[in-house]
Amino acid sequence: MRPNLQLSLQRELTELTEEGREAKKVKEEVPILVILGNPPYFGISENKGDWITGLIEDYKYVDGKHFGEKKHWLQDDYVKFIRFGQWKIDRTGEGILGFITNHSYLDNPTFRGMRQSLMRSFDEIYLLNLHGNSLKKEKCPDDSKDENVFDIRQGVAIGLFVKNLSLKKKALPKKQEQEEGRIAKVYYAERWGLREDKYRWLLRNDIETTDWEELNSISSCRGRRPIWMFMRNTGR
Repeated sequence: MRPNLQLSLQRELTELTEEGREAKKVKEEVPILVILGNPPYFGISENKGDWITGLIEDYKYVDGKHFGEKKHWLQDDYVKFIRFGQWKIDRTGEGILGFITNHSYLDNPTFRGMRQSLMRSFDEIYLLNLHGNSLKKEKCPDDSKDENVFDIRQGVAIGLFVKNLSLKKKALPKKQEQEEGRIAKVYYAERWGLREDKYRWLLRNDIETTDWEELNSISSCRGRRPIWMFMRNTGR
């Protein structure tokens, strides 16, 4: 073998070996986790194990007090998947949860404990509402037809939940921080229209090119109680 070729191969092997060591180190030592999926939506869930049911109980509390709701949909399977992902990333201390799910958790008042819990677990939350809810007979703002991206009746949304130890959370006034704790920044965007138009937009865009609106989620109130909205404040 020619000396130059031999030296070149040796260098490449050394680089590959070093790259392998670094990859192994990341896998073994860096607790970063990415959870992606399209979990099932089933309001009357048959997954009633004690462990996940116990985790869901956390979503029934707002500011440490039980929310007092008798009728709610917190036992839906997709909610349990989100809760499991949240628990897993809380344990690692860093990671990303990315799900496309039923969009009802964005604004349903009985999900306010869930929203507050997610805002306290994560540092940044990105919510892309794809609408398409035929149960609510949703239409575009201009009254034209709005379609779902799937063959289902519930509207859907993409949620990206980021827990990053290197991010400094927005500083709150001392009194407010004591009362509410530090919370995530929440960013919202939405797409209306025909299914094919939504597909085209999704193929051409990503988190960097989406026109996000930062929400003031705490200000959305039901009477005098915050309901921690994951959509624009419509004054409800």
